[in-house]
Amino acid sequence: MLKSKTIIFNLYFVLGSFYSSISYADSFFNPNLISSIDSEVADLSRFDKGEGQPEGIYSVEIYVNNEYIETKSIPFYENNKSSDGTGLLPCLNNKELKNIGVSLNEDSKKINSKECIDILDEIEKSNIRFDFESQKLFLSIPQVMFKNNVRGYIPPEKWDNGINAFLLNYNFTGRNSKNFKDNINNNNYFLNLNPGINVGSWRLRNESTWMYASGENNQNKWRNIRTYVQKPIIPLKAELTVGDSFSSGIIFDSLGFRGAKLESDDNMLPDSMRGFAPTIKGIANSNAIVTVKQNGFVIYQISVPPGAFEIKDLYATSSSGNLDVVIKENNGEITQFVVPYSNVPILQREGRLKYEFIGGEFRSGSDFQDKPNFGQLNLIYGLPYNLTLYGGSQFSNNYQAYAIGLGGNLGNLGAISADVIQANSILPNDEHKKGQSFRLLYAKSINSTGTNFQIMGYRYSTQGYYTLNEVSYNKMEGREIITSDGIIRDNESLSNYYNLNYSKKGRFQVNINQQVTDNSSLYLLGSYQNYWRTTETEQLWQIGYNGNIKQINYSLNFSKSKSPGMSGDNKNIAFNISIPINDLFNQNRVNDLNASRNSMYAVYSMNRSNDNVWVQQAGLTGTLLEDNNLNYNIQQGYAHNGGGYSGMVYANYKGKYANLGSGYNYNNDWHELNYNLNGGVVAHSGGITLSQPLGDTNILIKANDANNIRVENANGILTNNKGYAVLPYASIYKNNRVSLDINSLGENIELENAIMNVIPTKGALVQANFKTNIGYRAIVNLKKKNGAIIPFGAMVIDESRSVSGIVGDNGNVFISGLAPIGKLKAKWGRMEDQQCTFDYEINDKSSKEKGIYFISSTCQSDK
Repeated sequence: MLKSKTIIFNLYFVLGSFYSSISYADSFFNPNLISSIDSEVADLSRFDKGEGQPEGIYSVEIYVNNEYIETKSIPFYENNKSSDGTGLLPCLNNKELKNIGVSLNEDSKKINSKECIDILDEIEKSNIRFDFESQKLFLSIPQVMFKNNVRGYIPPEKWDNGINAFLLNYNFTGRNSKNFKDNINNNNYFLNLNPGINVGSWRLRNESTWMYASGENNQNKWRNIRTYVQKPIIPLKAELTVGDSFSSGIIFDSLGFRGAKLESDDNMLPDSMRGFAPTIKGIANSNAIVTVKQNGFVIYQISVPPGAFEIKDLYATSSSGNLDVVIKENNGEITQFVVPYSNVPILQREGRLKYEFIGGEFRSGSDFQDKPNFGQLNLIYGLPYNLTLYGGSQFSNNYQAYAIGLGGNLGNLGAISADVIQANSILPNDEHKKGQSFRLLYAKSINSTGTNFQIMGYRYSTQGYYTLNEVSYNKMEGREIITSDGIIRDNESLSNYYNLNYSKKGRFQVNINQQVTDNSSLYLLGSYQNYWRTTETEQLWQIGYNGNIKQINYSLNFSKSKSPGMSGDNKNIAFNISIPINDLFNQNRVNDLNASRNSMYAVYSMNRSNDNVWVQQAGLTGTLLEDNNLNYNIQQGYAHNGGGYSGMVYANYKGKYANLGSGYNYNNDWHELNYNLNGGVVAHSGGITLSQPLGDTNILIKANDANNIRVENANGILTNNKGYAVLPYASIYKNNRVSLDINSLGENIELENAIMNVIPTKGALVQANFKTNIGYRAIVNLKKKNGAIIPFGAMVIDESRSVSGIVGDNGNVFISGLAPIGKLKAKWGRMEDQQCTFDYEINDKSSKEKGIYFISSTCQSDK
């Protein structure tokens, strides 16, 4: 209990101040310093003897080698080996040590025992420190004792599949508009539903939509978008999906299917083993410290013994940038070398195998395409010398394709991958085609100039090459328009044109970022696709300049696009600037670093569209309310060349049970009222909990009967009247820290621990249980039958509610979580006459100040 911990600290601070700092004999605490009557002081001999704290069960934060692991309740027992002054050591058995990654020697007698492990005896050079005041347990364990010597490793035994539950995400939007020019009213409503069921490690998910429109485009339609089941296959570090899903698109183009997919899941790996990072090898002449830097920042440091060493668990950082390695020997001698590093998406660490197996029916939203059955296999394997080998195949009745490729980190030359696909196709006109597609990807950073080629690529396809997606069309050419209601054929405006007579030839793509100053950068994004037997092209080019001057952010962007079958180019240019009014004018500042601060920005934009219409807009945007959970946006605009004035006002509230937004738009020809409501519903064994929109993986917070407690770092999320709240968007297979704001606790609520940590599997609804003491807070004055006060330092407990306190001056004890009527038991020694039972009652007649009651009670029994 938070309050009682403070009192415990004060007690030991007082006791500690009486110890002599210089002594040639055992220290002795004289109780007469508190009272000249021995009976007025509890038995404090354990403090005289340096025995420290009383043994028992404590809820502690566990740190291993200064890295936070978890918070849990652990038994502590008295042991003179303790060197931290508490006189206590933790009782951890072999299973609990395994859960934190520690593996005992095979010859240990207690390796299969449930008994407490004497860590100091079993593990050489280990150390234990229990910080009693902060309730933190620090374990120092040699790295050799860890069963998986990888940074950030979390044992799968600690992954939480969550609780069984029904989940529902909903998003409703509505628009009511009037066109003054044509005197037409339009009403549009859209509902998106994402229901799901979690049972154990199985996840059933669905996505459905409903759309209604009146006016010119009258429609009323319900659609089932997709349904699927997922399950993590932990032994394989993989995920199984059955139903409607999509392929990865790493080797072959991504496509939709209805069937089954088994693919490796990098999320199950520690951060230090995800993605690609080179293996660093070197030789230390003594016990040395190896430091790795990138772009001037230390990203890794480790102590190594004399001899050869390998570093395989670097975190995957940016796409490229040289790694500076520094070896500092124990005599101060320093050796340095550089490991060039660049990355393309296909690269894997040495020994890492990624795979994807798919079998099912091709699925798309187009009426122009058939649904052939197909199979797909992708394999990617990390080789030595920073190389990666990959390949795969796709096959159906009318299509067979095979791919093979090789990627590598070429040091100072960057990173590159190259592959080829051989495809055999039967087109809708029954024509047989054979062709190849060659792809080259390149990435490189030039630190000296601040240039980052994030990706550059070129794919060349011969005239007979087609993809499975193209072969699935049921006719050789067509035009279509994709709307939220499906596909409307043969609409010449805004059409998506395809023609299999003109197969793809060459495709170039580029993504370059150039640092100009410390506060500004230039970027170029582009792609260019041409076709065989036609001059038609598909193009997208974007160039922009972004920067800031102090807190003022600005950007200038230009884009150009062109699609096959469409006449002309689409060109746009835009300038944007955002000025933080609060920061510039020192308004709304707060001294409390933990307090939230509302924001307000003045914004301006200028855009030029393809038809040479210039539009300017200016306005204010920001947040309001204590929790910053009300966003607003006010804009006024003007369009040149006869466009006239326009404007908008919009607000969105992130509430306890849902998000609610509404806005109004207008221009010279029309006006519109829009609104939206979105949120989540979770049905579980404790009831139904409404929430803000759910993520793929979520945390159910449980703090029994504690209403309106804020969740830290989560705008607008509070517990309901049963003590439940949902924290969405949890990180999968990682520690998620969940913290409740103790400043939002009611007068009658105490938390034994305001911080919990959970490690969810993908799609799980994990429960974070916070133990609450719901009841009165009181300072109770305790006296014996003869009127004497209960001794200073006596322990007082309410066994029925698991609450406790320590008697201070004049027989007073602070206890929280008390029932209106109950019994307390005080104990100040081991003898039967050194304990007492008290009846108490708290009612409207009891005196009260700042939420704390003041009551008195007299001993009712001596046992």
